[in-house]
Amino acid sequence: MEKLIDMEFLQPTIAFIIVIGVLVFVHELGHFLAARWTGMRADVFAIGMGPRLMGWNPKTGFSFGKIPEDLDLEGGTDYRLCALPIGGYVKILGMVDESMDTDFAGRPPEPYEFRSKKNWQKAFVLSAGVIMNFLLAIAVFWLLPLFYGHEEMATTTIAWVDPNTSVAAAGFVGGDRVVSVDGVTVATWEDCAEQLGLSTNTGMRKVVVQRDGATRTVQLSSSDLVRSMAGGTGLGLYPSDMKIIFGGVVTLSPAGRAGLKQGDVVLAVDSMPVRALPQFQRYVRAHAARPITLHVERNGTPMPIALTVGSDSTIGVQLEGSYVGPRRTETFAVFESLGMAVQETGNTIAMIGTSVTHVFRGTVSVKQSFGGPIQIAKMASRSSDLGLEAFLRFMALISISLGVMNLLPLPGLDGGHLVFVGIEAVIRREIPTNIKIRFQQVGIALLLMLMAFVFYLDLTR
Repeated sequence: MEKLIDMEFLQPTIAFIIVIGVLVFVHELGHFLAARWTGMRADVFAIGMGPRLMGWNPKTGFSFGKIPEDLDLEGGTDYRLCALPIGGYVKILGMVDESMDTDFAGRPPEPYEFRSKKNWQKAFVLSAGVIMNFLLAIAVFWLLPLFYGHEEMATTTIAWVDPNTSVAAAGFVGGDRVVSVDGVTVATWEDCAEQLGLSTNTGMRKVVVQRDGATRTVQLSSSDLVRSMAGGTGLGLYPSDMKIIFGGVVTLSPAGRAGLKQGDVVLAVDSMPVRALPQFQRYVRAHAARPITLHVERNGTPMPIALTVGSDSTIGVQLEGSYVGPRRTETFAVFESLGMAVQETGNTIAMIGTSVTHVFRGTVSVKQSFGGPIQIAKMASRSSDLGLEAFLRFMALISISLGVMNLLPLPGLDGGHLVFVGIEAVIRREIPTNIKIRFQQVGIALLLMLMAFVFYLDLTR
């Protein structure tokens, strides 16, 4: 049991470090390369925050711990790894950033400093990190179909509808077969998700379904769909031909003591057929400290197993969903795949942008929309369990999210710096350094508060 608990902690942690490490490196590499290309000097290229653990620079070579603060690298860069794996930064000379270094304020600008460059060069350097995040996503979405093909679930039949979502209120029911969305015919479950979830249409959506041999039209609003997806429940629709499997069973848990085993397939709980993973989870949580009967299939043989749910509303199993229905695999040419990658990246940017807009409007809560380190670690771990393709796709989606969030016009973010560059371009003079410092301090404080709040939300989920 101790070993299982260790793995449950270790795997999400490793997956989180890999995802964040790669994305931070790519983002900061964009800033660094753009600075070099425009003739700016960067004293530090750091992965992580806080104290320097180790690094290399052309003056001292490879070293551990701190280096002298007054060390003149003469245009070189200290490439370092820092103690806290929560971000990274590139320290560009003559720029007010997270380091709050203002030693340059009392002297004339040097030609290699940020403040001496043209506004378009400043804007390019500031946006280069976001550009690299988007380019990484495009590269992943481009290469995956070339190496793996594009495999989709060849079903459009709904097995279960989450009763607490807008799609249930709109009238979707289990057994519906989706025919088209807004006039676009769908042939796979991924088609359904893309047309419903990634579309930027506003107003009412029209979905044609087959139900009991008759054709019906279900209508629902785009804003309701956005709220549903932002709430962590996805669309609230779950496809047919899904098996719910126990990927692991804790020995001394209610499930372990009752004799449940890894690999058991859940057929029903009490008298309710199990069609989707959240359906099963919700039923178990609603029966804390109460007896239930699980109907499972083991080695092709169905069997009932009685147990009592723990007082913490759990039974001690790891759940996995596996699609066992027909699949459709497509292969694509190089440029066709590239076009699809650009389109998928653009659709995802639009979807995230729409969600952020709803947060600022108050139509979607912050708790529904944002996930912190714990949530990202859990999702990274789940995607890694599904294989390299799913893990890389998850990384691409997080890369896009990181890019969009950094573009927000808030102090401390790339978007906030871009606002200052825009103002300077209009007024044709540099904003005083002390004003930039004040805004940067406010921005850092707000970001730290937001990080603490999001971490709190993770703990309370």
